[in-house]
Amino acid sequence: MAERTRWQLGSWTFDAEGARLIEAENETPLEHRAARTLELLCRERGRLVTREAILAHVWEGRSVSANSVAVVVADLRRALGDDAGAPRFIATVPKRGYRLFEEAPEAVEPPRPVPTRTLIPRALVIALAMVALLGSVIFTLRDRFGADHITVVVARTANDTGQTQYQPLATSLQALVTDRLAGMGMYVVAGQTPAGRSEQEHMLWLRSRLILWNGISTLSMEAVDGVGHVIWTGMAVAPPNGLASATITQLKSFQARLCFRPRPHLRVNPAGCSKRAIAAQP
Repeated sequence: MAERTRWQLGSWTFDAEGARLIEAENETPLEHRAARTLELLCRERGRLVTREAILAHVWEGRSVSANSVAVVVADLRRALGDDAGAPRFIATVPKRGYRLFEEAPEAVEPPRPVPTRTLIPRALVIALAMVALLGSVIFTLRDRFGADHITVVVARTANDTGQTQYQPLATSLQALVTDRLAGMGMYVVAGQTPAGRSEQEHMLWLRSRLILWNGISTLSMEAVDGVGHVIWTGMAVAPPNGLASATITQLKSFQARLCFRPRPHLRVNPAGCSKRAIAAQP
């Protein structure tokens, strides 16, 4: 029996043999390591695939940097149009690995509104519904993680280099930041998420800008709490092919800063506060 080489991922067809994603008439080629990683996730669909398993399957025992898997997964998410903060295809299992969803959640088209004589504008009704939904999600998360645990909102990485060729790097770095923070045991959401005043006390906004510092690619990052105080800043400086590793080093400093509790109301999940993280606090 021939070995399976094709899988369906939402509207995408993954051709492992051709190392490509196919959607209608469009084809997206995948780098060899990305294709091998996605093939393994497809063969283990619905089950946890550890980072160690990916390293063994893709790199076959060769010595690589600790962030190699995260970079490849970030590339896959970008190719699939996936979001690490609200994944449809590849979910991060903190500190363990990744899991490919059994089926990608389908976008549900809302029912057409029934004409009524209400004087409330339709846009206002939708806005109120979204606020109510967001409030229920935030309170559910607080019940799950505890009121003392924070939510980190990862904003879109701005490409402030003035050069469009750096946009793919900025997009990849945002995905990398989201993935690594989730792997550190933090609850992470993507985008500029609004919240009520009480919820803001347990939220941080992580903003980042990709710039050129003396001609060298630099990711400038800052974490701002709910009242507008900057509680941490970091700068990852390296050529484009080394910026991911430099970013991860800065994120470890961010993790240590939170574990050190710079504000009484800001605490990460204790599982994310290892002795190594606390020792990294400057």
